[in-house]
Amino acid sequence: MMRRRLPPFAALRAFEAAGRHNNFKKAAEDIDLSASAVSHQVRSLEEYLGVQLFNREGGKPKLTSAGAIYLESIQSILDKLEAATKNISERNNRQSLVVNLFHSLASCWLIPHLPMFQKEHPDVDIKLLSTYEPIEFTSGDVDLAIRYGEGNWSGLKSDLLFQDELSLVCSPEIAARLPPLERVAEIREFTQIRCSLDPSEWQDWFQRVHVEIPEFKNTLELDSRALALEAAAKGLGIAIGRIPYVIDDLDSGRLCDPYSLNLSCKQGYYLVYPEHHSNHANVACFREWLLDESNAARH
Repeated sequence: MMRRRLPPFAALRAFEAAGRHNNFKKAAEDIDLSASAVSHQVRSLEEYLGVQLFNREGGKPKLTSAGAIYLESIQSILDKLEAATKNISERNNRQSLVVNLFHSLASCWLIPHLPMFQKEHPDVDIKLLSTYEPIEFTSGDVDLAIRYGEGNWSGLKSDLLFQDELSLVCSPEIAARLPPLERVAEIREFTQIRCSLDPSEWQDWFQRVHVEIPEFKNTLELDSRALALEAAAKGLGIAIGRIPYVIDDLDSGRLCDPYSLNLSCKQGYYLVYPEHHSNHANVACFREWLLDESNAARH
């Protein structure tokens, strides 16, 4: 691997301050050096580069054209270095937590449970980011993520929160009018609520009961699982419920599982994070709380 050829950082820092203030004395006050030390550092940088960065005629330093170009270039680099340093420093003592997860999972399950976490940890600020895209932890913008899969993300730790299960769900009013399981195909008389995020889940459930999926007279398609479950709770039709989205609605009675038939899936919902993130106190306490909450919900 080729060795980097970089100028001395102390000299770069002195030059940037001198160029920014266009004054060696003010630069010295900025970086806690003497004016002569700043001048010495700038001269050492000029010798290293083989380029004159300041004109010193008349006793007042002034950037040369080469110096102005170099100053502009290194300022953007130092800005990035400052931001990266601030980010990593704040992460180690942060009082905030950034969690990335699916929008519907946040609204259906996590948000209703967050008041309990806030009560136990009032000093921790939580930021929720929702996306279906793969998470890149390298940017440092995300502490933890909840993702759907089999728990085998390369280079990441994962803790199972919920194993995925499919069931039919509807309002109690519709549940009272449904045919018995042996005539389940007759539910075609009711509105089928589809979630476009997984168009095959209805087929998967009917395969579980060894019945060919019927052709429903009416359908309602939504691009959000939270909206699909809300539509079912409002009596608009029958939807596919998945753990953990339906846990609270089933507990409260807003939704019913009329046939009590759950289709277990290989995939599940996992808490995912780089191993070194678990060293942060806020990450560790949120992880412990989330595992306790998911375990309680499963039972």
